[in-house]
Amino acid sequence: MNLTLWAAVATGLQVGAAMVASEAVVAEVGAGRLGFLRYAIGLIVLLPFALRSPTERISRRDLLPVALIGMGQFGLLIAFLNLAVLNTSSAQVSLVFATLPLMTIAVGWLVFRSRIGKRDFAAIILTIAGVAVLVGSDALAGAITNPELTGLIFAALATLTGAVCSTFYGPYLKRYGVLNVSVVAMAASLIPLGVMASLEGGGKPAQDWSVQTLTLVGLIGLSSGIGYLLWLFALKHAAAGIVTGFLSLSPMTAVLLSILFLNTTATASLILALTLVIGGLAITATSTKQTHPA
Repeated sequence: MNLTLWAAVATGLQVGAAMVASEAVVAEVGAGRLGFLRYAIGLIVLLPFALRSPTERISRRDLLPVALIGMGQFGLLIAFLNLAVLNTSSAQVSLVFATLPLMTIAVGWLVFRSRIGKRDFAAIILTIAGVAVLVGSDALAGAITNPELTGLIFAALATLTGAVCSTFYGPYLKRYGVLNVSVVAMAASLIPLGVMASLEGGGKPAQDWSVQTLTLVGLIGLSSGIGYLLWLFALKHAAAGIVTGFLSLSPMTAVLLSILFLNTTATASLILALTLVIGGLAITATSTKQTHPA
């Protein structure tokens, strides 16, 4: 498996771990403040590398579109996800978010008329099937309460936002490089997240946060800076539909972390789900044709 696919795998693992950590602290921190701190820390991580980057700086003409994409990818998407896990379980959110590959393919087809190979499409279907086996029972069991419905709507909005942004990143990544685009995009995301943080009424004052909360917020920010650098690197070198397929690792990561730290039982459905996802990833990794949007 080449470096591009390894970067996509690492991003899927990071998203799952960050989602679990976010669910643990979002009620105490607040959805807007958590998103703002996440990318403020991430920006601090990336900025020194961007300043040393030899690639061409983003032109004035392209600053606005890159900033708008960043507001969506790093701002709105994370705000929506934080609101989603505030209202419903991360398992339910993961199930909705796992449809991102198919939604990205749909957006790519509508905008760029891009195509994807049959093997890659089959791999995406397998990974989504694995996620459905794992968390489908949580999402569909019993009557859905109003807060759960609200959370699922926010998860759907996050998924649509991610699909659109992933599709439109490609040309700018090729032109200006991963570091330049990620820094501008992440800095722009602080605007909507800062507004949200100033307006929201939830969460405790920062001085009342526990040591565990402070630690998790720091780790979420640090991992996001590294994770999104890997994400944009993968998007630069592979089709968005393929890269987003690896986000199916995120709910799997959440479950495996709960097994390690919360004594969750490894059920038959978990084993089957992992088998499906591993099969899908194997198909993607061995595919000889990976299309890229124009």
